[in-house]
Amino acid sequence: MKGSLTEGLLPEVLRQLYVGRKTGFLHFTREGERRSVYLRAGHIVHADTNVKDERLGETLVAQGVLSAADLKRATGFVLRDKKRLGAVLVELAIMDKDKLEDALGVHVREILRKVFSWSEGEYAFEDKEESDLEPDMSLRLSTGEMILEAVRSIDDPDVIRFALGDIDRILGLSADPLLRFQKIALSPADGYVLSRIDGTLSARELLQVIPMVHDDTLRSLFGLVSTGVVEFLPLPPKPQPKPDTRPVGQPAKTGALPRAPLPTVAPPSPATPAPPPGPAESTETTRAREARRQEVLEAFDGLKTKSHFDVLGIPRASSEAQVKEAYFKLAKKFHPDTHHDPALGDLREKIEAIFIRLGEAYEVLRNPRTRGNYEADLASRTPRIPPGGTIVVTAPEPEVPLDPEQEARQSEEAFRKAYAYFAKEKYWDAIQLLEPAVAGAEPRMKNRIRVLLGKAYLKNPKWLKRGEEQLQSVVQDDPKNVEAHLALGELYKASGLKARALHEFQRVLELKPEHEEAAAQALELAPEVPLAEEEQKPGFLKKLFGKN
Repeated sequence: MKGSLTEGLLPEVLRQLYVGRKTGFLHFTREGERRSVYLRAGHIVHADTNVKDERLGETLVAQGVLSAADLKRATGFVLRDKKRLGAVLVELAIMDKDKLEDALGVHVREILRKVFSWSEGEYAFEDKEESDLEPDMSLRLSTGEMILEAVRSIDDPDVIRFALGDIDRILGLSADPLLRFQKIALSPADGYVLSRIDGTLSARELLQVIPMVHDDTLRSLFGLVSTGVVEFLPLPPKPQPKPDTRPVGQPAKTGALPRAPLPTVAPPSPATPAPPPGPAESTETTRAREARRQEVLEAFDGLKTKSHFDVLGIPRASSEAQVKEAYFKLAKKFHPDTHHDPALGDLREKIEAIFIRLGEAYEVLRNPRTRGNYEADLASRTPRIPPGGTIVVTAPEPEVPLDPEQEARQSEEAFRKAYAYFAKEKYWDAIQLLEPAVAGAEPRMKNRIRVLLGKAYLKNPKWLKRGEEQLQSVVQDDPKNVEAHLALGELYKASGLKARALHEFQRVLELKPEHEEAAAQALELAPEVPLAEEEQKPGFLKKLFGKN
């Protein structure tokens, strides 16, 4: 992703990275100046620049957060130990982690505000692995908040009108809880506009009925659409009413009464800031956070054993509307943005796993066909009780360790069942069988299980990293595993990493020259990869495709 910066473009760039949960560096350049923000799974982590006066240390000194003497002392350790300034400030106890996160947030805002003011320049996004970024660091601001700031920095209303596109399309709340419940601070105007969006009105109609300044309403709409909280629904645009060509004063032929003017409703005024919490409120907040942590841990512990109905907390007889209601309620509670709360920062991966599991359950149960298949499979696992029969509860027998041969047989059986689930697009069920089957499998079967497990992970856009790691571990243990190299090539190609994809397809062809799919993929990618990267394997493509 790269291009030229024009007014109104930056909100869309940030939105694509946030919605796509991208990890990497977003660089902005102009006349030798570079400003960058680093993102992890769509969330902004920290910022960097080659402009000396705008670096983290200088910004914190200018903001009065850091003294010049402390900056000078910390800089010596940065140069000596080759560490980031933030890490050194924490090690020297100049700042604690909470204060550092606040400071990083200040720096990100200052960097992006500079970029928001640009009317020209270039931008480019560089994909990176999560391991390349600063560990265990997250900001208390969301990408959505920065998108709103980018929208509010646009001065020209015509730019916003153009960016919104066809305003006769119907607006509705996002169907994606990841976007609908994100952590953003809306202005009173934004909140008022949002309250009027009900899935029946077009943007044009909203502009007509909302009693606010036209340009302010337009800006709020653009901000809500850019953050993804609101989306244009996949419906045909509403036809515009024909202009009234009757002479002035002539009544309508239908005899209809003239419509009364809409009542004027003033937008809500900003709320008065609440007083700082006292000791009692602080204790109550601490208890609430502890209860929240316990709720997350309990929900995570039951993920693998609960059915889709149990995960959503609904009975099996629930209607489609009840499924949807339960999903959105829980998705809001376990939205990944909750890890911005410092008390939950260490639970980030667990919260994301819960959110993904909720999505899996919802996708299966909201579709009558997939729900029917799931319920039939669930029934086959549950013992039937004859009419008038009783359930006898007996103490579980102590587990007897399986011998290696028996474990291997069970792993093979789990693989066969998981393979059938995978073919039926029941990826979650396949994963549940494959994960425990890895440990007891013999070496060759273990790699087959791990490859299928990696491919199942890749079916969920939020588990791409997990799938990649599974496949890479197979390649490390078995460099000649054709299926793992092929799956990695397909993953990298879909992610836009063409050089990596080409390398994987080349590796497949080295191992199996007659592999038609890999040959076709390599032939397609070869012209698109820079020559310098192709030359990493001199003469390979010439030998492979018989070029003279």
